Amino acid sequence: MEIDKLLSDLIPKNMMRRGRITLDEQISPLKDLLNRRRFPDASFSDSQIELLLTLLSAMDTDKDAEAARVGEREGRVASPLVARLAGNFVHGIGRSGHITAPQPKAAGASLMQKLTNQIAIDAIQRLGLPNIKCGAVLPLSTGMTIGLVVSALRREHGVKQILFPRIDHKSPTRGISLAGVKEITVPTELQGDAVVPDVSFLEREAKSENNCAVLSTTTFFPPRESDPVKEIAKICSERSVPHIINNAYGVQSRKIMKSIMSAIDAGRVDAVLQSTDKNFLAPVGGAIVVTTREKFLEEIVKTYAGRGTAAPVFQTLAALLALGLTRYQKLRDEQQENRKLLEKELGQLAESISQRILDVKNPIACAITMDDMDVKEIGGRLYNRRVTGPRAVKSGTPGSCIDDYPHDYLVMNAAIGATKSDIQKAIKKLYKELKSHK
Repeated sequence: MEIDKLLSDLIPKNMMRRGRITLDEQISPLKDLLNRRRFPDASFSDSQIELLLTLLSAMDTDKDAEAARVGEREGRVASPLVARLAGNFVHGIGRSGHITAPQPKAAGASLMQKLTNQIAIDAIQRLGLPNIKCGAVLPLSTGMTIGLVVSALRREHGVKQILFPRIDHKSPTRGISLAGVKEITVPTELQGDAVVPDVSFLEREAKSENNCAVLSTTTFFPPRESDPVKEIAKICSERSVPHIINNAYGVQSRKIMKSIMSAIDAGRVDAVLQSTDKNFLAPVGGAIVVTTREKFLEEIVKTYAGRGTAAPVFQTLAALLALGLTRYQKLRDEQQENRKLLEKELGQLAESISQRILDVKNPIACAITMDDMDVKEIGGRLYNRRVTGPRAVKSGTPGSCIDDYPHDYLVMNAAIGATKSDIQKAIKKLYKELKSHK
């Protein structure tokens, strides 16, 4: 190689060969990544990820010291620190009116975005949805991405209203509202402890002549169970009604991914949305939308107004490379074990205070009843004890996805990335608060 010729007379050849072995060990995975553009089996080191991002960002025109930059937006930044905070992709991604279009001033960022999209699609396929065909990483949270997808449905299919099985969460509702589409809440019903959607209501309302679409949900807190996405997909297929699935943090669950795969095979699913932070341990701000229809993906990305920040995209790329398939599958296994541990520990605690675990099918979270206790106070005291994430809900208040849920309860999650130690410490502190409360 050229570097060998340039440096051959500086050090002995045997030392040169030995040095090349070390260098090739670092560079070889990057070459393979650029060649295959797939979710790697093995994790990349931080130095390899930094090298890749440095090489790509160096291609953007703001790095050209000899360039005469006379436009209104030329990648100028206040200091090198500001550039580093943007991963040196200061031009951002996309072009006005097309978030995935290559940008002439940002060859490196455009390459980075294309590479990230292909790796993310491959990751989603290998983690449970082999039947999706295309997708994109968007610099938007899941709620805003819902708004983008619904807007695309309005343009492509004339959708004017969204049938949305009740979820007591504001983000999807605001995304629907942002798209200028009417939300029709599909009511829920109680089955034992579990709250599930009234599918018969959805089936009656889902008609193509109503200019409607369906937004179903796979992941939420107990007592809400996942929507029956396969059944809904069949209904939508029979009635020619678009169907999108909010799979916010479902990639971590093999069971949930299997249900979505079955829904795609058995009926109609126009798009599946998932968060980058909740599933792939990246900073908040990105979402991955996947679909079986390239034409619909094109409608979605054209709906984004203007260029976008590159941060959530290169952060997702870095997270995917840092994880790799092997490590991610291990984290999935740990998540399943931690979920079992959480249920066991909460169950023992519940028995000791004459409460019980809610009987709800949820592969990520558990809920313990807190009847005749001040659950809100307990939740606040846990926060002050540095336990983050519990969800305290009092009967008759929003949060249960149904009116007048018969129990007060506290939810804890065993999500991907949480450790056995996290769960044990949280349970121990909950026990102390309950003992103090009594």
